[in-house]
Amino acid sequence: MLPLRPTARGWVVALAGVAWLLVAIVNRMVFPFIMGCAALALVAASLVSSVVSLWGIRLRREPCGDAACGEAVSLPLTIENRRPRRRQPLVILETIPFAGELNLRTVVPPLSAREQRLVPRRVLALQRGEFRLSRLSLRGGDPAGLFCRERRLDLPAAMLVYPGTEPVPDLLLQQSESLGAVAASPVSAAGMSQDFYGVREYHPMDGLRYIHWKSTARSGRLMVREFERNAVMSVAILVDAHEHFVSSHGQTSNLEYQIRAAASICRHCAGLYCSLAFAAAGAGSSMVRPALASDAHDDIMVHLATLKPGPQALAPAAYELVRTLPRQTVVFCFSLAAPRDLAEALQVFVEQGMQVRWYCARRDVFDSARGRRSRSPSAAARQAGDLVPAELAPGMGLDKALVWTGS
Repeated sequence: MLPLRPTARGWVVALAGVAWLLVAIVNRMVFPFIMGCAALALVAASLVSSVVSLWGIRLRREPCGDAACGEAVSLPLTIENRRPRRRQPLVILETIPFAGELNLRTVVPPLSAREQRLVPRRVLALQRGEFRLSRLSLRGGDPAGLFCRERRLDLPAAMLVYPGTEPVPDLLLQQSESLGAVAASPVSAAGMSQDFYGVREYHPMDGLRYIHWKSTARSGRLMVREFERNAVMSVAILVDAHEHFVSSHGQTSNLEYQIRAAASICRHCAGLYCSLAFAAAGAGSSMVRPALASDAHDDIMVHLATLKPGPQALAPAAYELVRTLPRQTVVFCFSLAAPRDLAEALQVFVEQGMQVRWYCARRDVFDSARGRRSRSPSAAARQAGDLVPAELAPGMGLDKALVWTGS
């Protein structure tokens, strides 16, 4: 778009002025000559007014925090009039990439002389990811509305939109762990209970205040006091983003569905006293090693926000993560298909004494218009020890999708 252009009204007035002058010249009449000169004088004055309409106007982008899908994002700007005269209303235009390429239009009322004003702007975030806001347009004009003056500004800013979350049901994590307490199984990290169990070698997740110095002196290695397990201790989340199995419905795709489910579980666990780990594969492979859920939450949410489809399979990342997890970890696996290599990797988790909850969001289900109802693993398959994923379907709330009835 040209930095200065006539509006539809401007074309009408300019052509009318030229027409009046032609009539005056042909017919040698005074009145058409006066009308033509007046119209062209108005056009000339409006042109000059439009040229100077943006002089002395400064625009600055204020800090904007991160947000989550489904939330309103604040994108404030500060506009300043550095001239000692009143300015006409201005319009600010900006394309917002995380709002469905929305062309956000904000009207700024007239500015007083040397006035500085905060321009609040709010938009609904519809797409997760890492975005860069840069170019916006500032439009002004003349009082008659005959010309439009536009100036493009580069005001860079980074924006991270996290995936949306939903309330999840009771994941039965404490019930799973209470069974371990009956058997007096040790915890994965020292100091998470009050009932002393024994002494073992130090693990990076253990607190230094639980070091047993006498045993350390005898063995020559760091040893810690270990306590019986009496609450949920360890959770792991696996997310598959293989590009071959991603459905084609954008924000309603199977990938976005399972990312929302993983983010909801992450937020749920952040409110519990437990260990949380994460692994994903797609355009790249990412992993967050076991840590206290409240500490790991932010890192995992960043990985989920920036996860993109790609050629990498989830199985290698799963093999790498299983080495860092303690026994009786509850593993949530979200995949887009049920390949054999992933099933074999998850079987390793089971053999290591972990509980695997496998959910599959198939491409054909999410590509279909109506979808299909989810299917839970059959009882026969569970009794045989086979890993069969529970199938997810579009439109299914997480309060139903994540209900696990397995043993």
